[in-house]
Amino acid sequence: MYPYLILGSLLYMIFLLNLPLFYTKNNGMTHLKLMQLIFLIPIIIFLFFMTVLRSINVGIDYPMYHSFYVNGDYGKYFDYLIILIYDFARQEGNFLIFTAMITGLFLMFNLMAIKKVSYNFFVSFTFFILSYYFFYVFNGMRQAVAISVVFLGITYILKKQLKTKDFLVYLLLIILAMQFHHSAIYMFPIIFLRLLKINKPIVIIAFICTVSGYFFALPKEIVSDLLINFNYYSQKYLNNSEFFFTVNKQKGLIEFFPVLIQYFFLYYILSIKKAEKVSDKFILTYYLGFLFLYSGSGIEAVDRFQFYFYPSVILFYDYLIHSIYESKEIENRRSLIGISKTMAIASVSFWFLYFVIRVIQGTHGINPYILMN
Repeated sequence: MYPYLILGSLLYMIFLLNLPLFYTKNNGMTHLKLMQLIFLIPIIIFLFFMTVLRSINVGIDYPMYHSFYVNGDYGKYFDYLIILIYDFARQEGNFLIFTAMITGLFLMFNLMAIKKVSYNFFVSFTFFILSYYFFYVFNGMRQAVAISVVFLGITYILKKQLKTKDFLVYLLLIILAMQFHHSAIYMFPIIFLRLLKINKPIVIIAFICTVSGYFFALPKEIVSDLLINFNYYSQKYLNNSEFFFTVNKQKGLIEFFPVLIQYFFLYYILSIKKAEKVSDKFILTYYLGFLFLYSGSGIEAVDRFQFYFYPSVILFYDYLIHSIYESKEIENRRSLIGISKTMAIASVSFWFLYFVIRVIQGTHGINPYILMN
């Protein structure tokens, strides 16, 4: 448990120390950039080795990936690039090569995406670690890489004018993601989110629908009936459809509380700033999609599809912090400064606390952390 908590606490403390200085420039070098130079590269290296050198007992799915390596029967289950990585690892006689390549690709694509679109790299990186790094790359390794590739693809469709070359790069990255996990094909329509715009009434309606789906059976039954028509999953889980397409875990009011808080942050940003740019509209709609999918929470198929929306957490809170510190309205109205800075602190504090709780609970089997023998 302690490696997670130490790393999360370090990022949280650096974040708070830099919070008043995010936009204080001094000859092109901000205090934040100095902290990045000192800490970010060592943290990234530490993340890589912590992931690669973990015991096969860390993470619910990790023993499965190891068993496929040992038995060599992965060819009929996995997609093209995963098979190639497995083949190379078996050729070299070392399972850690598989883990290292998957981890390296996951980090590379995510960091490229964060670097490409973030207002502030360190802010996005912090939310990347606190929201889902350990909780997913330790388990759904194939889909984790696919998600990171889709994330990079999204950076090409956030521009005001979508050029043909940007669309083609996006399309190629979706196809690349499919070579790691075929389910990435279902993320192609996400491009149309750039055409949508949300407002506070829409958020309220979405929240009501999320509550209904989260706590009542009928909406989940409707969702289950729809999901079973997706051929990729219906064929793959033909012998285990009850687990995958119906509710297999019950969640209550306590588990819903983090969802409520996140809806509050989304409602708040719509109260202080109008989303005018295509990228801003996309980020808000993308994040609303992430929250709305909690309406089907407990259905394995929905949970796995929701993972593709996790990059919206990174994008949204980077946008939230940026908006708080760049809003002219906030700069010009002293009464709002304290409230807004409090909201900035509250957002990262929420994710840090959520991170700690999930680590303590051992979410997705990540706790206890054990080094490989």
